[in-house]
Amino acid sequence: MMPLRLCCLVLSLLVSTSAWAQDVSPTHLARFGAGSGPRLDDGTIHLLDEAKSPLQSNSVTFDRQAEGLFERVTVRCRLRIDEGGDGGAFVLLNTSEYGTHGPGPFARSWVEPNFAKSFAVGIDVHDPPNEEPFGEWGNVLGLPEREVSLHWDGREIVKRVAPEEFRGATVPLEIVVAHGIGGAEVTVKIGEGLVYDRMFIAGLTPYESRLSIGAGTRGDVSTVFDVSDLEVTASDPTTAARPPLRVEVFHHVMTDNQKVAYEAEVDLPPLDWAFGRVILNLDIHDGGKMWDEWDRNGEVSIWDTEGNPRGIVPFITSYRTPCHWEVDVTHFRPWLTGRVRFEIRAGTTFYKNRGYAMSATLDFHHGANALEPYHVVPLWLGTAHYRSDENHFQDFFDPKTVAIPADAKAARLFTTTTGHSQVGEFTPSKRTLVFTPDIASESPATERFENTLWKTDCYLNPNRPQYGTWKYPRAGWAPGDVVHPWWIDLTPRLVAGATAEFRYEPQPYDLVGSDEKPSEQEVAQASHVIRSYLILYRDAGEMLSAPVVRVMDVVADSNAAKVGLKKGDYLAQYDGRTLDSVDHLRDALKAAVDAGKETVPIVVYRESERLEIEIPAGRMGAQLTDR
Repeated sequence: MMPLRLCCLVLSLLVSTSAWAQDVSPTHLARFGAGSGPRLDDGTIHLLDEAKSPLQSNSVTFDRQAEGLFERVTVRCRLRIDEGGDGGAFVLLNTSEYGTHGPGPFARSWVEPNFAKSFAVGIDVHDPPNEEPFGEWGNVLGLPEREVSLHWDGREIVKRVAPEEFRGATVPLEIVVAHGIGGAEVTVKIGEGLVYDRMFIAGLTPYESRLSIGAGTRGDVSTVFDVSDLEVTASDPTTAARPPLRVEVFHHVMTDNQKVAYEAEVDLPPLDWAFGRVILNLDIHDGGKMWDEWDRNGEVSIWDTEGNPRGIVPFITSYRTPCHWEVDVTHFRPWLTGRVRFEIRAGTTFYKNRGYAMSATLDFHHGANALEPYHVVPLWLGTAHYRSDENHFQDFFDPKTVAIPADAKAARLFTTTTGHSQVGEFTPSKRTLVFTPDIASESPATERFENTLWKTDCYLNPNRPQYGTWKYPRAGWAPGDVVHPWWIDLTPRLVAGATAEFRYEPQPYDLVGSDEKPSEQEVAQASHVIRSYLILYRDAGEMLSAPVVRVMDVVADSNAAKVGLKKGDYLAQYDGRTLDSVDHLRDALKAAVDAGKETVPIVVYRESERLEIEIPAGRMGAQLTDR
């Protein structure tokens, strides 16, 4: 590492809250690699040197300007990046990890700005076209080298090609982080191109931050990274989010040829507890020698009361790379309550007796929304077969009618589809969803929503590079990724109290001009695996502030047993203190004993029933968890 070079300078950086605004100044320039380092020239920060030296790594970092947490943080500037490589990043450094002042941390690659407990936007202008099927570089389609990525807590969440050209010109950049329940919605705009529009990132809750901007070059190519008219706005002061209630569903289960699926029953919180976001955390671990090296279908499912599995998160395993996903499953909240039977599945019954090591947990984030999902209607679940150009999947998709409740305020259609077989996997498939809001109307109006089942950004999967042909476009999926749904918002057309009709109309494959046209038999073997649900929403009812400290077991003849505490109860308060963790309970226990109290009041929830109990102060005699 090259010696660190620092310099203090003054920029027109603005930090504002609802109560005050302040100009700020202390900044730190740092050089970690080759070249002459960053410089300030007439109000412009030149992160990279004029000589376009190879192997540069430079940054400018600002001291903390506003103490505390804020619901909304916005970064605006004018930015110039030229073609070449590598690129740079804008990072909101977490002050609990990186301090409130001084130079920023070193990044091995500024297009991979993975910093602990911090959010970052990476801008990468080097991803050259490559036709090698198994190599590290993935841009097999020769798409534009203007990629923008979002990073949170040490890992890349998503990466996209910017829709509009920005290289070679000075353009406006805007980054907006709007925190909400269980995470944040992120918007990124470069020039005239909206790269991310309120993209939700799970777990990105408010934290105190300061800005760092970094840039670097490669050994073979260089670029320009200039920043001017920089402004940071922090608004709406807030407090730290309550930690979520975590429920473990599966822990390092390992499939093989004899057992391709595992089941588990868990107790989930009542519907009237105020959880505004539910996140499924899903992991594929290193399976060692018994790890299947191929991409296979996987799925997390819920069993309904009639004994049918309902897939909620389909995924495709990677070519032997560990994977971690955080998937928003709030729309399935009507099913995520009480005693629930889950299944996790991945693998085959025929290949080398290998499988996958997997884990899954659910995080219930505190808060309430104006609308709540209250009814999930399965529409099409299963496997559709192409069979012929005359059929083209149609025999699977019967029209569906649904009686819309009178109290429905909103509706969204959730559909995941993955194509399989050589043709089904590697051929785009056009489809249309036809929605008739009121079939009893004298003149029923229909709305048509068109879409092409085709995913061209497989090469930008955060789980990259992989072994195998991970980089090629596919029909609705990528190796080492969850299957992303096609969401259709039906709310503007919803007629509450009416009967609606849904038709799914797949189109025949268009194989005209194909380099190697498949045979009729090969085309007929194509299949689509589909999960389609109608999600209905209503005005949220009165919600209870949800407790998180749960009783896992009660010791016989203990204080807890004597006052009637039971396994599965939740402790909401102890001696008037709200309990957000087991540590909070320990503090409350100690305070009660130190105060010489003989008994204290506790508030307990048994499912949705609220109980007020007096218990002797001190040791309770119960096994507790807050995760």
